[in-house]
Amino acid sequence: MKNFTIEEFAKACKAAMANTTDRQGAAENFLQKTLNENNLQDIADTLEAAVPAGANVGEMIVHSSPELTMMYVRVPARFQSGIHNHTVFACIGQLFGNEKNVIYDRTFDNKGLTEARSAMINVGEVFCLPEDAIHHIENPNESTSGALHIYGGDFHAIMDERSLWDYDDHSEKAFNFEGLISESIKGMKHNQNQTGLNELVNAIPAVKALI
Repeated sequence: MKNFTIEEFAKACKAAMANTTDRQGAAENFLQKTLNENNLQDIADTLEAAVPAGANVGEMIVHSSPELTMMYVRVPARFQSGIHNHTVFACIGQLFGNEKNVIYDRTFDNKGLTEARSAMINVGEVFCLPEDAIHHIENPNESTSGALHIYGGDFHAIMDERSLWDYDDHSEKAFNFEGLISESIKGMKHNQNQTGLNELVNAIPAVKALI
C-alpha cells in the first residue's frame, strides 16, 4: 500500500480477512506487507493526526467496525500495563521503539494466572495474539514506543466480554480502560518504577490523581 491512510488500510485489511477462513493470518500478512511497503514514520504521523489531543488510552481508537478495530498505541517510557485480554485476535505492528508482551496461562483451578512466555516486538515486526490470549505489555526503553494494533472485531461491541486481572492476586474482574490504568499504576508502584509512573502522567495528565 502506498500513501498510507486509515480508511484504505481498513478497507483492504477487511477485504483480505473476508477472503479466507484464517482471518488472523490474513490480518497479520496484510499488516506486515503494509509495514514493509510504507515509511513507518509516515504511518505513525497519520495515526497521530487521527488521535484527539489529550486522548487517554481508551480514546486512541482510529477505526472501529464489526470486523476490525485499529488503535494507535503510544506506550510511555518504562510503562507496564495491567494484565488483560481482548476476546478477539490482535496483531501489533511496531512503528518505533519496542514493545514487550508477557503472555499468561490460566491456572488449573481457573482462579489465577501463571506467566507462560514473553516476546519482544522490534521496529518493523508484526506480532499476533489469538483471541483467548491474556497478556500485559511493557516498554523497556527510556523513550516512547508506538505501534499500530489491529483487532479482529469491534472493541465497542465486546467491551462487556473483556476481563482485567488484579495485579496482587490475579483475580479476574470486568474490564474497563480506567481499571486498566489503575492496575498499571499498581504494578509500577510495586516494582518501584517511578520513571514509568512519571511518563504515564506526562502522557495522560489526568491520571496524576490516581498515583
